[in-house]
Amino acid sequence: MREPTLFLALALLPLTAQGQSPVPQVRTQAPGFYRFMVGDIEVTALNDGVISYRTAELLPTLQAEEIRTKLLQMGLTDPVDMSYNAYLVNTGDRLVLIDTGTGGKLDDSPYFKGAGRLLANLRAAGYQPEQVQEIYITHLGPDHVGGLVQGSDRVFPNATLRASTREVAIFMQKQSPEVEAKDWRLKFWRGLFDPYINAGKFHPFEQDTILVPGVRSLFTYGHTRGHTSYVVESKGQTLLILGDLMLVGAIQFEQPSLETPYDVDRPAGAATRERVMQMVSRNDWWIAGSHLSFPGIGRVKPSSTGYRFLPVNYRLP
Repeated sequence: MREPTLFLALALLPLTAQGQSPVPQVRTQAPGFYRFMVGDIEVTALNDGVISYRTAELLPTLQAEEIRTKLLQMGLTDPVDMSYNAYLVNTGDRLVLIDTGTGGKLDDSPYFKGAGRLLANLRAAGYQPEQVQEIYITHLGPDHVGGLVQGSDRVFPNATLRASTREVAIFMQKQSPEVEAKDWRLKFWRGLFDPYINAGKFHPFEQDTILVPGVRSLFTYGHTRGHTSYVVESKGQTLLILGDLMLVGAIQFEQPSLETPYDVDRPAGAATRERVMQMVSRNDWWIAGSHLSFPGIGRVKPSSTGYRFLPVNYRLP
């Protein structure tokens, strides 16, 4: 009879010691989509990528030690991985894509390198780009509009593109020769929007309006001049798709009044953030954030110092 301790030691030997080859680590994540129901409306979060940011870039008024302490309270360290999210809304009658990801453009920039996964995740979620009927843009950030075209071809050939007139005025209007020569973004944006404009598929809107039954726009000025969030409503449930109102959720929920240099109007951005947090917490709305940790969906509750974000509990639709 074998000694028990010797038997256990042999049983616990690594497989490699028993003549087996090591198994390579896979090092990939599951497809980046998450299904969520708002009443009878299906919302699918689509991840375009995850990029690390140093918090001091986004919230420069905080001291380094304060950033370190606040992040540690949330179990995080700097730099923080930031999700790039878009949202597909199926009302039952219309298939609406809110933002389009980077399209893999500007991959030489550290702010976009490694993104561009939205189309693959859209397909993994069971949809095809040809099925998208409406595209709504929160704002002109490259990570929100870059996926509109490949080359000069529309990625979503059957979709009507919509955005706030205030947001697109910067490139729809002819600028001075000096501005045209200096601002590379004008050419970039026109290259993305022109294929839709030339096809008669671009229809801007004025601030707050019902776009399709169950989805309306909400003007949330501050991050950009025409920054727009979108309200999804069905059967007494409401989801607010925030766009870029929240960039560092680990800190900004607690202190929504913190200003960020990524807002074109810093005080207005902070005021809008505070107003929206009050609104969603008071009305118990769901929120979805373009840069909250994927899938970026949850609720907001008041706390002793500001607000706290309660991520959605994983569920099957």
